[in-house]
Amino acid sequence: MHGIEEHYYKIIRIFLKTLGIWPYQQSYLTLVQRVLFTSILSTFIIVQLLAFFTMRFSTGLLLRILSLVFPTLLVIIKYCTFVIQADKVKQLIGQVGDDLNLLQDKSEIDIIKKYADSINFITIYGIVFCHFGILCYLTLQFLPLILDVIVPLNTSRSLKLMAITEYFVNREKYASAMLLHEILTVYTGVMTLCSTGLTIMTYILHACALLKIASHRMKHAIQEDVLAMSNPVKEYLLYQKIVDIVFIHRRVMQFISFSVSSFVVSFALLLIFGVISLSLNLFRLLQLMTVTYDIGEISVIFLLVTLHINYMFAVNYGGEILQNHGMELFEATYNGLWYAAPLRTQKLLLFIMQKTTVKVTLICGGIFVASLEGFVTLVNAAVSYFTVIYSTR
Repeated sequence: MHGIEEHYYKIIRIFLKTLGIWPYQQSYLTLVQRVLFTSILSTFIIVQLLAFFTMRFSTGLLLRILSLVFPTLLVIIKYCTFVIQADKVKQLIGQVGDDLNLLQDKSEIDIIKKYADSINFITIYGIVFCHFGILCYLTLQFLPLILDVIVPLNTSRSLKLMAITEYFVNREKYASAMLLHEILTVYTGVMTLCSTGLTIMTYILHACALLKIASHRMKHAIQEDVLAMSNPVKEYLLYQKIVDIVFIHRRVMQFISFSVSSFVVSFALLLIFGVISLSLNLFRLLQLMTVTYDIGEISVIFLLVTLHINYMFAVNYGGEILQNHGMELFEATYNGLWYAAPLRTQKLLLFIMQKTTVKVTLICGGIFVASLEGFVTLVNAAVSYFTVIYSTR
């Protein structure tokens, strides 16, 4: 089963290792990576906040700076969570490997392979999408230099930073260094959100795969050939099959519970700061579209808003499909030949029905259930805060 497990992580692992947050990395190089990337992200927040000391304070300045401070803060939370909870992340990966050893036949291996292929596809899609966004950002940032080559003017065009920062140095002399800091922050931030988000999505899809296997076993648990056997043999076989299904369902519930408890604090912070960040960037996007008409800045903020919405949707969609897979197990139990099974087996099936009527949910931060309805709730909350900001501008 190690080949399937490798298929789960073979792409994500590359980026997690590059960022220094792959849980099996324990070396001085890893420590250097963590210090480096944390410094890049934290100093980018600091140099933005320092602008308050050198510029005249206004509500517009506050909202403009916070619209980039909050996304960076989200990245730091995700990065530090994977550093602090490295042992738990490793334990979750280990449990995935242990779960693969529970597979009994080729059909169950095929189910796991199907979900592994889905994980691989989502990983490739997510990384390509993120790199496309980064490429668009870089194109907009270096557009003045590109235009100097294509359509030269008497004077060279100057580079413009996306963020308002204060480094207490000559801005013209060190413009390239400041731009490099911003580019490194953007790339580190996007890839951190992408790789950590894809890791969590891998856990969700693995739980879905186990529920699918449990449903598959339930559909084939009570067969006519088994019911035709003598009573002691029939009861024993059905009992063993039901016990195996209960065991897998219990493994799934424990896996989800441990996953949620490992990230409960970070999920709560991400929910709060994520909604605030989306609200601020929606407001800034509207300002740019109605006041400044700066196409480059509008495009960058639009990409940032798109990243917020896509990230929220991906996590909530994962919670939705997890719920659907949980209900599928209930339907497989209810639609089977339970009425023809011995009384002892029917009691066991009733126990499973009672357990599966409770939705398998992904509770983020202990306060929010991830689902498509939850996604709409988050977006509505962000839009509500956006309208409040707009009305008090």
